[in-house]
Amino acid sequence: MVDPHQSFFDTLNWFDEKDCEQLDAELAWARQECPIVHTEFDGGMYVITRYDDLRTVAEHPEVFSSAMPGVVPVPVALPPLDLDPPLHRDFRAFLNKYFSRAFLSKYTAVMENLVDELVDGFVDRGEFEFVSEFAIPFSAGSLARIVLDDKNEERMARAIDAVTAVAVTQNPESYGGVAAIAMELLAERAEGGDERDDFLQGIVSATVEGGRSLTQAEMLGVVTVLMLGGLDTTRGAIAYIGRFLAEVDGVEERMRRPEWKRKDIDEFLRFTSTVSVMGRVLTEDTELLGCPMKAGERLAVHWRSGSRDESKFERPDELVFDREKNPHAAFGFGIHRCLGQHFARLQLEIAFDRLLARVTNFRVKPGTVVREAVGISNRAPEELHLQFDRVTTPATSPAREGALQA
Repeated sequence: MVDPHQSFFDTLNWFDEKDCEQLDAELAWARQECPIVHTEFDGGMYVITRYDDLRTVAEHPEVFSSAMPGVVPVPVALPPLDLDPPLHRDFRAFLNKYFSRAFLSKYTAVMENLVDELVDGFVDRGEFEFVSEFAIPFSAGSLARIVLDDKNEERMARAIDAVTAVAVTQNPESYGGVAAIAMELLAERAEGGDERDDFLQGIVSATVEGGRSLTQAEMLGVVTVLMLGGLDTTRGAIAYIGRFLAEVDGVEERMRRPEWKRKDIDEFLRFTSTVSVMGRVLTEDTELLGCPMKAGERLAVHWRSGSRDESKFERPDELVFDREKNPHAAFGFGIHRCLGQHFARLQLEIAFDRLLARVTNFRVKPGTVVREAVGISNRAPEELHLQFDRVTTPATSPAREGALQA
């Protein structure tokens, strides 16, 4: 008799809406019964579902290579995402500085102003489509302003439009628009005369492999990773939390306390795990949990499944804010632990602190349906119509309110 669970994975299509709706439940079965489960998707791959096994794979890049970081082929190089040691180490060495909390904090006012401008656009209406009017323009605008940091206002406007188009359409033409602007900016920096200490200057000035400069393809690849790698994920996390604000009792109250940024944000990240699955390829024959694998075979490392592993987290399919420990897998493990994790956290903090300073009492607009995204990244809302009330007290951030009350 054919097992219906194994049959599901045999025919799994990561981009099929019905499969996406069922996947969390099937991954729960796999964690208990077949933690390394095979799928025939795109020529075949093993799906790694348990927390400890995901950590094992991530901590051994010499066996489980990142040369194929997607579960579908990617036509361009994406350093450092698709690099293994020692070259990966060289790229992270110059990038880590620009993704530190201290460096990113100098852009706090830029992101706060962006939120304020967005809220200005809908606050008088008492309703908005949360994803297209807030989550997308904030995540795309933040990335464009901070990664490109262009002083040319006309070109900056084009860059924001291009990044927003990627978030909305995700077609090759929209990616090309971002690439064209990035190359224009990189060429200007390479000519000299601009010694600002920012992402682009760091890329142009970087050396790897003992002293060589990055190739044009490598520079473009890094910018692509920086611009697009955080777009879907941060947008997805913001959209998820927007839905929680409208549908889960007590979430807004918690997020009005300053301490939500220290603990609750990790539970949001664990539960949503918007970086759901990444790819790896075997460099040699090996065995994992008694499952023999051959060099060249592919793996799908399912971070979202690891963050819902029952052996690691009690009540994994619920938002539980009082967890004593929360070592979630939302940012991955090992050398490829998400470069942009501090940026993502900062965006979430600023987005909701500034939003909640002006609006309250979120609810899904009657007569509308929450439409969820389909694909390998997450099941975040793709369309979310919300209604709200205006905050009647003088506008101030939740953090400052808490400080005054204390």
